[in-house]
Amino acid sequence: MTMYKRRTRTRLVTAIALISASFISAFVLSSLSNRTVMMWSGVQNLPPGHIITMGDLAAVRVSLPDGNSDYVNAGENLEGTIVIRSIQSGELIPVSALSNDLQVLETTSVPISVHASDIPINLEAGALINLYHVGDARLNTDIGPPTLLLAHAYILGIDRKGANLGGDLSMTIAINEKRVLQVLEATSTGRVVVVSLNG
Repeated sequence: MTMYKRRTRTRLVTAIALISASFISAFVLSSLSNRTVMMWSGVQNLPPGHIITMGDLAAVRVSLPDGNSDYVNAGENLEGTIVIRSIQSGELIPVSALSNDLQVLETTSVPISVHASDIPINLEAGALINLYHVGDARLNTDIGPPTLLLAHAYILGIDRKGANLGGDLSMTIAINEKRVLQVLEATSTGRVVVVSLNG
């Protein structure tokens, strides 16, 4: 009889523990779901210069434990804003990828050649960069100090095939059409050093 009571008590304790665990799990899941936020994401690839319409966007619920200041909340109206760096389909819309400045529509795509050692190894398309002009004794004997050639340019694409052989690589950047000649002239009189802008 005593053994029966012990078994009954053990089953009761186990049942209470299981019920408690289920309540705790439900509470934790509920807390986690309450931390999710609605953000905008692209429903298709959005290239630089594209003017956003609401058909380009989808609201998605995501969990952003480190905050959501880097991305656009779904409560914001993005109609008419301009894409200034490529946004991939399904990607959350970064605040830094948009602008309301119509002057960004005056940009054009320019291919330039860069030494493999003059560009950060982990740089990818969509990155924001500064370009510096550095003298090259092979091209010009009159070498001055490095100068800022172009600020806040966007990389549209990088072809690193030449970099594997220690040579130059091809990079296409989006810049204001008024700066094209300046950039091309700089590549003919010296090296162009690419500096990544983080944040």
